[in-house]
Amino acid sequence: MSRENFYSRDDAWLKDTDEPLSAAIPAEDAAESPPTTDPETEPEDVSAAAESAESSSTPMQNYLKHLYRLELLSPEEEHTTTCMLRELEDKLIALLQKRGLELVELRSEGVEQRGSTGAYDHGLIIARAEELLAEGKLSKRDRSAMQSLLRRFRAQRKKLIQCNLRLVIAIAKRFRNPAVPFIDLIQEGNVGLMKAIERFKPQMGYRFSTYAYWWIQQEIQLALRRNDDLVRQPANVQDDLRAIYRAISEVRAAGLPASDENLAKHTGLDLERIQSLLKLPGPTGSLDDPVADDQSSTRLDYAPADEVYNTDELVTNQELAERLREAVARLPPRQRTVLSLRYGLISDRDCSFRVIGEQLGLSQERARQLHSDALRQLKRQWR
Repeated sequence: MSRENFYSRDDAWLKDTDEPLSAAIPAEDAAESPPTTDPETEPEDVSAAAESAESSSTPMQNYLKHLYRLELLSPEEEHTTTCMLRELEDKLIALLQKRGLELVELRSEGVEQRGSTGAYDHGLIIARAEELLAEGKLSKRDRSAMQSLLRRFRAQRKKLIQCNLRLVIAIAKRFRNPAVPFIDLIQEGNVGLMKAIERFKPQMGYRFSTYAYWWIQQEIQLALRRNDDLVRQPANVQDDLRAIYRAISEVRAAGLPASDENLAKHTGLDLERIQSLLKLPGPTGSLDDPVADDQSSTRLDYAPADEVYNTDELVTNQELAERLREAVARLPPRQRTVLSLRYGLISDRDCSFRVIGEQLGLSQERARQLHSDALRQLKRQWR
């Protein structure tokens, strides 16, 4: 699909959306339409009205209006821009290397896990170059060369980013989710766009928009996974679970039972993998959430009594157990041992007086007397 067709479809969606975007019109359309203001209106009044309209619009409207003011790149201009950006990046890195900077300090985060892509973090390149310029240790010739390269590098990078922002919106609208604001999805897609710029190699012969599509989509999907549930699961687990749930619907629609064997045939996953994934707990939710939108009752009202933890009772039991341990610790050693063996405070099994007497070398009656004395002392402590 060509970029012209892609963006024309995106423009139609932006105009059909429920948000008021009357201000978000292309600059060339605005130039063709004559102004409807009164000729006698003062320029100050026009500027004041424009400022008030700008302040009353939402951030989303301002962002979209800014996008329509940007001109798109043709395939030839896109190739020229990417080649020039890569050339300027190499020259900047060469100048930084002359000043003793290691290449590993400019690597993008996570490049080692994705293989040797030759990608360098543009933010780190700009930051290191600005640090050298601020130090004032460069010669006049090197300083002039670095300032010129840095200015051109920023301009080409900004140009490539801005001309592909509509591509981010077109991809983000496919993943609209009530759990994540749409503007946040756009921001995550912009992060993917900048990662694509750092890793794109124009000599491979591909269009940049084709290469950037995957990176933008990946960042948006990762953002959705991070906000999908309170308990985060690995990305491969979430993908397999989606495939399983989709297969369950399709198998049942075909009139077949949703058995593990049928799901394994439908998804191509191992039978053990499906069984282990289906044993995972479902999505978490708050007990204070209403059962329905038109009801005031919550999930907590319908929860079984034995599954609801009484916090006050739990704290009281913990405090009682702590005071009991302190009281038993103040008993004489022999009485403390008899009491601990009798009620299983040392082990999980209660012992009879005969067993206690055999362990301590006492008679059964003597063990019972020590037990009675220990209980009397405990009662005195609790009074």
